[in-house]
Amino acid sequence: MRNMFKKVAVGAVALGSSVLVMAADSTVDTSSITAAGATVSLVGTAVFAVYVGVKTFKWIRGAL
Repeated sequence: MRNMFKKVAVGAVALGSSVLVMAADSTVDTSSITAAGATVSLVGTAVFAVYVGVKTFKWIRGAL
């Protein structure tokens, strides 16, 4: 029981200190994440286009 209270206290202190650190630096730069999102979107669209193309080719070939 005593060990559980120690673990909870350590967790509360860690959470409190991380909240204080994040509150001190509230300006987070997300420009690199946004730029990476555009690249990921482009790659995802290309992969989807290839997948649809292969499925369409197989569908047309099966109909002949």
